Amino acid sequence: MDSPSIILTDTPTTDELGAIRRQLDQFNFAACGISDQRPLALLVRDPATGDVVGGLNGRTSRGMLFIDVFFLPESMRGTGLGSRLLRMAEEEGLQRGCRSGLLFTNNFQAPDFYRKHGWREFGRFATDPPGTSRIYFSKELG
Repeated sequence: MDSPSIILTDTPTTDELGAIRRQLDQFNFAACGISDQRPLALLVRDPATGDVVGGLNGRTSRGMLFIDVFFLPESMRGTGLGSRLLRMAEEEGLQRGCRSGLLFTNNFQAPDFYRKHGWREFGRFATDPPGTSRIYFSKELG
């Protein structure tokens, strides 16, 4: 049998990434009988232009809310908007049957924001540049 070819790339196509995702989803479904992964996005639009200027995106799957990216421009921070978005994501996770949530941030981003909202740190790993770290948080939603 011939060995498969392996291609290292930093420019995979949407179709290539989708092929990996579909195969993993099929494997997971065969193993656990659940196929419920759904994207989740909260988009913050500029009222003048309609452009997306921030928001939150992630997904839900098998009882878990995953928050992948969360950003607000400096001018919108400290206004309560971030808290509102996080609550909305948690509430949507609950509506979709999620019992817990998972996210990560960097020590120079918003770890105190997540702690303030009941998220619990469970891991920390050194990153570059020296002195920075990635912090992993979880939260029981129910």
